[in-house]
Amino acid sequence: MKINTVEEAYLQLAAYVKAFAGSRQWDIAGCTMQLLGQMARGSQWLQYQGTLDEQGGFEDDRDAVWSGLDAAIYLRDDFLRTTGDRIWGLTFTLFPTGKFKIEYDYNKPEGYEETDETISIRDALSSLQSIVDSAKPTK
Repeated sequence: MKINTVEEAYLQLAAYVKAFAGSRQWDIAGCTMQLLGQMARGSQWLQYQGTLDEQGGFEDDRDAVWSGLDAAIYLRDDFLRTTGDRIWGLTFTLFPTGKFKIEYDYNKPEGYEETDETISIRDALSSLQSIVDSAKPTK
């Protein structure tokens, strides 16, 4: 799905959360998205009468998963373009009234290396071979 505005992204995140909840009752529901490179990964939850549920969901609308992930990537890119800051995740919380709260995570995951550089198989094998060759004892 092509997303053109921040408002559309918020609507898609709300649809993602609602699709996760499906026909279950909920007092509050949400998702957390991790944003790495050109991909997003989500986890979701709902709470009803104090009981947390993180299982199942999306039975009636599997496409909502992809739209929600696309929305998170759109927000990451828009945030970088408009503020110059990179977000690495977000938490979207939805209330039954339709109101929502969104929190951004500005912390790069520990140990994560992001690069635009690609390496060919030939270069990778050559590099590995030079390591093997340098480890051989000399005669």
